[in-house]
Order: sequence, then structure tokens, then C-alpha cells
Amino acid sequence: MVVLGLVGRGAWARNISATLDTLPDVDWVPVTHPEPMIDGVIIANKSQDHVSSVLPFVEAGVPCFVEKPLATRIEDFLRLEVAAEAAGGAVFAGHLHRFNPAAEAFCAALPQIGSIQSVRAYCANNNPRDDTSVIWDWLPHPLSMARQIFGSPADQARAYSLRGRDRPLHVVAQLLYQGRRFDLEASWLASSAAFRLIAEGRDGRLIFDDKAAHKVLLFQEGVCQPLTYENELPLSRELRAFVDMIRGVSRNASPLSAAKDVMHSLDAISRSARRMGEPVAINWQG
Repeated sequence: MVVLGLVGRGAWARNISATLDTLPDVDWVPVTHPEPMIDGVIIANKSQDHVSSVLPFVEAGVPCFVEKPLATRIEDFLRLEVAAEAAGGAVFAGHLHRFNPAAEAFCAALPQIGSIQSVRAYCANNNPRDDTSVIWDWLPHPLSMARQIFGSPADQARAYSLRGRDRPLHVVAQLLYQGRRFDLEASWLASSAAFRLIAEGRDGRLIFDDKAAHKVLLFQEGVCQPLTYENELPLSRELRAFVDMIRGVSRNASPLSAAKDVMHSLDAISRSARRMGEPVAINWQG
């Protein structure tokens, strides 16, 4: 039996607890600090509290799952990175769409459309939060897929806050990946929830629409082909991957190193938005 601690009581923490209840030989208990009886911990409280909440567990050597965003400031992410390295503990970055079967099918099909020319992403709902901006809330989703799409980290960002000024409620951004564009829009002011990616390649177009009945479509030579994918819920797959890591069945499927590009891109987008669209170079290695 694997016993997990859960930090958080909001809507997503309740989704996590309900999903944990479906996993065999897994139990969970609410916690606020390291306890001898837990084998790992899941941090799913307010975004701005993620790093301060997880650090005591990291320092105690407890395997940790941290919901996105890992942090809401690059400085806090770097603190977490240093602490995890010093303690030698495993930190699992909660990037849901890395475990979404439809997103996996989208990424696996990218070679079919040839060299990527550009990508567009639209993320939206009507659920403003008081603990972060729409940048750190929504954009981790498309950015967590960017390395698979472009094969390299972004070089530069520019962004504009359309509503909300220093705490954007609606933002548009553009990242450059060796000259290839990733145009992003995220809003908390939409009438309905949406998460779409459209990749334009030399030989076709690929669409991932997480809210559609069929989520992945391939367009080539005027023909639309729906692509197949498993029906398992992404959260179930993600939490099972964390549990398997704790059991030693598999390696960490979403390590901090894989989240570094995301965090530096979010930081650059935020800084550009504050500077009213001034281009910001991304020092993702720093």
C-alpha cells in the first residue's frame, strides 16, 4: 500500500483525491507537513504557495508531486531546484497534458506534417484566480508540450496584457524557437473553456482540441483524418506515474529538469507583458 499526503482543499485537490480513490493499493491523508506514515506528497493548494509548501517535504527526502505551476516566480522555482538537488529527492512536475493520451497522439503525429513552421495555442475559461495571473495558470499547458513540438527551448518572448495590467486576465504572447513562431493566447474572461493547439507543417496541419468530441485531427492534401488515442483520463495516468515512481517501478516521468524550459518561458512572457511587449531573451539555462 502506498500512502500519499495531500496538501490542498480546493477544486483540483478534490479531483486529485477522487482519482486517488480509484487507484489500487493507494491511500491518501490530508497533511500540512512531513509525516512518518506517508510515502509521498501531492501539493495542490494555491499556486503562490506551492514552493513554500513543498520545501519542507523536499528537505525531508519525501517524493513530491507539485501541481502546475511549480512556482509563480522564477526565483521560487530556482530555490526549489537547489533544494531538490541538495536533498537528492524526487520532484514530479504536475504537467497534466504530458499524460493526456490525445496530446500524446498529437505529438506522435507531428512528423507526418513535416518540418514545423508555426504553432498557435488558445487556452481559456471563465475562472479568474486571486493567487496568480492567467500566464502562470493557463500557459504551462501548451508550454509543457513545446519541447516535443519544436525539439528545442524558446529563444525569445514578447507578450501583451490585454486585460489586467500587472496581473493579466487576458494575454497574447509569441515565443520564437530558432525563428519558428509559437503564438499563444490565454484568457480568464471567455464564455466557455477551451484548449487548442494548431501546428502548421510543410506537409500539412495538425489540430489538438482538448474540448472536442474527437481531439486530434490531421489535415493533408485537403483530407481530414481523425487520429486514434486511448480513452484513459489524463489525471489517472499522471497520478499512476507518480505512484509507480515511488514504488520504483519506473523513473520520474516528469522531473524538474523537464519543467525548466516551461518556467523560464513563463518568466519571460510575464516580464515582456509588464514591459508592454518589449522582447525578452530567454535565459533558460540560468
